[in-house]
Amino acid sequence: MVRLASGSDRLTFAGDLVFAVGFEHPEWYNASNTTPRRRPRPVRLLREVAATRESLVATHLSFPSVCHVAVAGDVFVGTGRLGF
Repeated sequence: MVRLASGSDRLTFAGDLVFAVGFEHPEWYNASNTTPRRRPRPVRLLREVAATRESLVATHLSFPSVCHVAVAGDVFVGTGRLGF
C-alpha cells in the first residue's frame, strides 16, 4: 500500500488489498499469498478512507480503478469515478 499527499489532497493505492466484491463483503480477503496470521484485512483501510474522504485506487477494481468510499451499515459503497 502506498499513500500520496499534496496539500489537503490524499490518495491511497491499495494494490491487491481491495477487491470490488470486498465492498459488499468486507469480511472477505485475499489469502492467496500470505499466511493466516498475517493476512491483511481490508475493513480497517476502507473505514479509514471513508472517514478521510481520500481517493482509493486498487488494481482489482475495474477501470478507472479509483473511487471514494462511504460506509453503508455493515458494508461499504464506492462513489465517484468507481469503475465497478
